[in-house]
Amino acid sequence: MPVTPEFGTLLYILARSSSAQHIVEFGTSFGVSTIFLAATLRDNGGGRLLTTEFVAQKASSAAANLREAGLNDLVEIRVGDAMTTLTRDVPLILLDASKGLYLDILLLLEPRLRPGGIVVSDRADIDGSDGGRAGAYLAYLSNPANGYRMASITTEALGQSFAHDIAVRS
Repeated sequence: MPVTPEFGTLLYILARSSSAQHIVEFGTSFGVSTIFLAATLRDNGGGRLLTTEFVAQKASSAAANLREAGLNDLVEIRVGDAMTTLTRDVPLILLDASKGLYLDILLLLEPRLRPGGIVVSDRADIDGSDGGRAGAYLAYLSNPANGYRMASITTEALGQSFAHDIAVRS
């Protein structure tokens, strides 16, 4: 399920308020969240969104959607394993793919996440099937010793509730 319009608007607001010029997105899918984030970059005066998608067909669809939205010049889609495709100093990270990899991706990018940087994660389908890895991610963000302050929000769409977490790095 793509991000809801309400959550997409929240992503836009977070990236806009942080004056983001470089964003990393883990989990492009068909590009809905990517469009919200790229629109922010355009409104912030430019920048680059580095996004990764494991499934080549989804990446192709996302690229087509970005071209149609007139935002493809701001986005680089990398196809493959995110553990090898992601790098860059960033003010905002969106985690919206395999929940069990959230902590690994965060730890990979954390050295490049600036103070005041924002980590947004979609928890809409955490069901415990990842062997507790999503819980470890949330525990990591919740531990003040790791340098984050975290808040959770819930959005609703299509009669369903979706949980999200937002953390800012100290």
